[in-house]
Amino acid sequence: MTRVLTRVGDVVLGKVLGREEAGACVPEHGQKCACVASDGYCSGGDYFRRYRQGYYNCNGACVTSTTRTLCYVKKVGAC
Repeated sequence: MTRVLTRVGDVVLGKVLGREEAGACVPEHGQKCACVASDGYCSGGDYFRRYRQGYYNCNGACVTSTTRTLCYVKKVGAC
């Protein structure tokens, strides 16, 4: 419950002061979250999407980058 209240407080503070002035990140900042869709590629006429380890950014969104650990690859369509 404390985490939820802290997160809500940080969001409100960020909206009132603006992100740069508020200077507060969510408590989960930098911690792991779910695997997130990243880049993709074509192979043999099929399109594959890479899913990488996600992390919480300062605003509490679960994000990733191409430098993060690969979780899995999923076929998602044709090229």
